[in-house]
Amino acid sequence: MKKIIYFIATILMLSSMPACVDLDTAPYAEITGGNMWSTESLVEKGVTGVYTSLKKPIYSSSMVGAGLWVGYYGLDVLGMSGSSRLGMNGLFTTSVNPGNSYFSDTWKWYYDGIHRANAAIANIPNAKMDEGKKAKRLAEVKVLRAFFYGRLNEIFGNGGFGVPLYLEPISADECIRTQTPEAEIWAQVIKDLTEAIDEPNLPNNDIQGEGRVGKGCAYALRGHAYLLTKKYAEAAADFAKVEDCGYKLFTGAGANSYKQLFKEANERCEEMILSIQYIADASGGAGGYGSTLQKYVAAFQQGSKDSRGCWTDIRIAPAVVDLYEVVNPDGSVKSFNWSDYIPEWESTAVSDRKVFFVRNTLYKGEPIHSTVTNIINGNTGLGNLSGAVKALYLPEGNEERIKKAYESRDPRLAFNVITPYAEFLGVNSNSTAEGTYVYRWPVPGKPYFNDAASEGNYREGYTPSGSANAQAELVYIHRKFVGEGLEFAYREINPIDEPLIRYADVLLQWAEALVEANDLAGAKAKVKLVRDRAGIATPDASFANQTVARNYVRDERRREFVGEGINFFDEMRWRTLKETKFDRKFVEQVHGGQVSTGGTYNWIGDQWYTWPVPRTEIERNPNLKRTPGWVYE
Repeated sequence: MKKIIYFIATILMLSSMPACVDLDTAPYAEITGGNMWSTESLVEKGVTGVYTSLKKPIYSSSMVGAGLWVGYYGLDVLGMSGSSRLGMNGLFTTSVNPGNSYFSDTWKWYYDGIHRANAAIANIPNAKMDEGKKAKRLAEVKVLRAFFYGRLNEIFGNGGFGVPLYLEPISADECIRTQTPEAEIWAQVIKDLTEAIDEPNLPNNDIQGEGRVGKGCAYALRGHAYLLTKKYAEAAADFAKVEDCGYKLFTGAGANSYKQLFKEANERCEEMILSIQYIADASGGAGGYGSTLQKYVAAFQQGSKDSRGCWTDIRIAPAVVDLYEVVNPDGSVKSFNWSDYIPEWESTAVSDRKVFFVRNTLYKGEPIHSTVTNIINGNTGLGNLSGAVKALYLPEGNEERIKKAYESRDPRLAFNVITPYAEFLGVNSNSTAEGTYVYRWPVPGKPYFNDAASEGNYREGYTPSGSANAQAELVYIHRKFVGEGLEFAYREINPIDEPLIRYADVLLQWAEALVEANDLAGAKAKVKLVRDRAGIATPDASFANQTVARNYVRDERRREFVGEGINFFDEMRWRTLKETKFDRKFVEQVHGGQVSTGGTYNWIGDQWYTWPVPRTEIERNPNLKRTPGWVYE
């Protein structure tokens, strides 16, 4: 797709087609027939338009501090593994209703891809071009249509409800069908994927290629469809075929393979089955050919060559950080528990636990600086705590005991998350040099290491403090995908690809299927492959019975895919969001305290697991059924 992406400017003019919704984000031209698909060149542009529909599925209203379409990392905010410092447009409150723009934007996005695919499938057979290449492109588009329909069915059609099924190009006025039952949508998904798999001209993989789909992708998607429809033997068989198509875990960087997997050099490696590929093209601007991830998930000092001042609008939830296990000296693992590091943890009120995270006042026995002392003693730090709670603070050593809680953990934690008092590589105030920061809290400002006010000038040898954009809050910050120092040219045009499907995902879904088939030894073997790559043991006890194994595989998926937009769909299909997200009650800081602007989580009932048909669609199409449990008044 690095090559495909250069077609995008043309596609926006030529390759959009009428959809069943009014899309405000893309211009539309009449291209469903006639000359648009008549030549190979035009077919290539049309197919590229379908691939383009994979990009940036989430509109960022109240998710980040700007209005734009963001990548798959935004989906983590909807699951248990992420959160936003903003109000999420009321999505998690009792006032949420079918008129919420998140529902309509998501519905529109999927149908945009579906209708583009329908136009391609209808018109490619009549094009004047090589028959083998024509068959290959037709198979690709069927895989993409299956992807869009599968995701749409997972969140709007589950529980048997289904979604409207359109398989041919039609005008917006003709989009008046009712829902096709969920099972029939899955049957169509499987049909599209089977036809693609059976096409001799579709290659097994596109490793180191242009970012196109191949048979391995089709098998992965069909295995997922079988898993969701509880056909576990069929799912396992398809997941095995993905390996036969040439995909495997990336292990080319040894112990650092997990970290290096998400670097630009390895974007098209043998693990990446389907990715959204980005390029750092400055002419594209923030809405162009690059990912916006860097700006909205990174620490303030994690800038790029062009700018600094990233926003930590999207954070990592404490619940998922606590899932990363502790590695014992003998190599065995155990669950993480704060009480093992801070004996007073359980006896201290949640709102008072911030005392354990307040930075040191002293450095080598001497006060760091009066500015630091003042902020520590202020209300952000110790100022509003009782005397008994303040007595739990260590003026020199508080940072060290907190750091111990993150040491000797699953290595993926350090690769995915900037934890309190960890180091990260950032940039100076004019983005001309890179240097080391320590993520301390609270901070008196947002200094750079060359500023006059930098803490590096307070004490010789003292590393300046990095900070979150909302510096009064102590939160977990993303490290995966984020550039280190001057690694990237542009803060808002990140070149790092976003994986939609990678082989680790296939292995862990394969493990799920084996657990449900009660093949616990087989499930453990698949999980072990993923954990061996990370350098962490797989405990036998975690596969002692089906229930324990099921929960362990789910936790492994939560640990592996932070920041990849996978967890939301997992929690929805497992029907676990109530326990994993909403029972936390509110957006949390590291110590469990509430984030002031993030709002609370209010569970409205199990209807949440089937997103409502948007009110605008109900008003436009009288044949659509209203989603049960949702109030449309």
